[in-house]
Amino acid sequence: MTSASQKRIDRFVDWFIRSEFMENLESERDSDFINEPDRAERCYDAAEDGCDGKTHSEVIDDWRDGFDLWLNQEHRGYRSHLVTLFYDGVTAHFDAVEKWHDEHGSLFQQIG
Repeated sequence: MTSASQKRIDRFVDWFIRSEFMENLESERDSDFINEPDRAERCYDAAEDGCDGKTHSEVIDDWRDGFDLWLNQEHRGYRSHLVTLFYDGVTAHFDAVEKWHDEHGSLFQQIG
């Protein structure tokens, strides 16, 4: 991947993980006491102290799930060569973040 392509991927990821789309997805999961009871309870308890409660692993999984949902909505499942390259670049970014947290022992730590 060229450095220009990597910069575009990095800018997209930065926008995407802060987007209203992801904010809504995470909010739903943070309060889903039916399907995500452990996470919802942690988030509820942490909110009392102004904290988050999710783990880095959960957030990265949300990014992956959200990206798949967003991509299918935007491209209706169409997998052109460019979409595949874009998908590979974004998921590689997520993989790198996950690897960093795993190597530093913070993957399953709660976010402050």
